[in-house]
Amino acid sequence: MLDSTKISGVAFVSVYVDDFKKAFKFYSLILGLEKQFDMGDNACFFKMGSNGLYLQGLNKPVGYTPESMRAGFVLSINSATAMHAELVLNGIKMIQEEPVDMGQG
Repeated sequence: MLDSTKISGVAFVSVYVDDFKKAFKFYSLILGLEKQFDMGDNACFFKMGSNGLYLQGLNKPVGYTPESMRAGFVLSINSATAMHAELVLNGIKMIQEEPVDMGQG
């Protein structure tokens, strides 16, 4: 493998949603991400440390089950338990009833 083609990390995550305003509220108010800049009326870029999250609206929703295929990403936080409780408190649909220990405590 050439060094020029070796992946060195994740630059940003993209999230495609149907309702941009609702999703923007979730990522900014509930998760606390800070918008870095707008990208039109239905898209923006949030800053996350040295990386970012691109949010784009006006996409068609797909079916959702625990077994359905979907993209996933992991965000660093101080407490998965506290975040899970906050998401449930805000009416966010969760797959698991509680955080899952992935071997990191």
